[in-house]
Amino acid sequence: MKFSTKRAGCRTSQISHIAEFDYASAPPSVVPVQTGGMQAATCVLNLCQSLGHGGFLLGNGRGVLAYNRPAATYLGDGLALRGNRLTATDRASDVRLQASIGIALLSVESRDERRSVGIRRNLRPPFVVHIHRLVHETPPKLLLVACDPELSPVPPASMLSDMFRLTPAEASVAVGIASGKQLAEIAADGGVKIETVRVHSKAIFSKTGTRGQAELAALVTRLASWSPVAACRLERPNRA
Repeated sequence: MKFSTKRAGCRTSQISHIAEFDYASAPPSVVPVQTGGMQAATCVLNLCQSLGHGGFLLGNGRGVLAYNRPAATYLGDGLALRGNRLTATDRASDVRLQASIGIALLSVESRDERRSVGIRRNLRPPFVVHIHRLVHETPPKLLLVACDPELSPVPPASMLSDMFRLTPAEASVAVGIASGKQLAEIAADGGVKIETVRVHSKAIFSKTGTRGQAELAALVTRLASWSPVAACRLERPNRA
């Protein structure tokens, strides 16, 4: 998957050179690492942030040029900045990350593909860093998107109602299932009997064309993955 910063939704026709951008006017959601920045590239970082993902912009020399606020939460929790280079704190993960970054920087544009690297953490489950090559002649060259599977985006019930003609009660149950809740827990939260929740879940499966809770959760997660976090709720899955 390739991103072109020319189509980032900004009015700038190209990314400004690092030394030409005044960070005093940069959006507060973007954290500069080097002196200067990229106007169009900040739109890419803000887009990642609106989707709840961390974003890092890298130049030709692997140096981090800027990153957004969600990206900062990974620093010290699986990732680190050594100088101006992004590294993984786990040695094996860092070997894979650096190799993938090097390959992405050297890739022939026409053969470029998205690369994904799993990053291990000491006390929490691993997360994924997706590496995208930016199709542009000037820095930045790479966009690294950090995605934490523990933070599952859940779309609003109203969106599911509109898409699949679910009743408010059915949409509420669908959100609960997508959040990783058991039917008994959904029933307790809604103050209804579990038999009622089972009836709603069967109707949901029929209307959404899914064959069980796992398929429904996967469908809802895919829908939420490209929904702004302002509309979605970010929830950690329940653990028995």
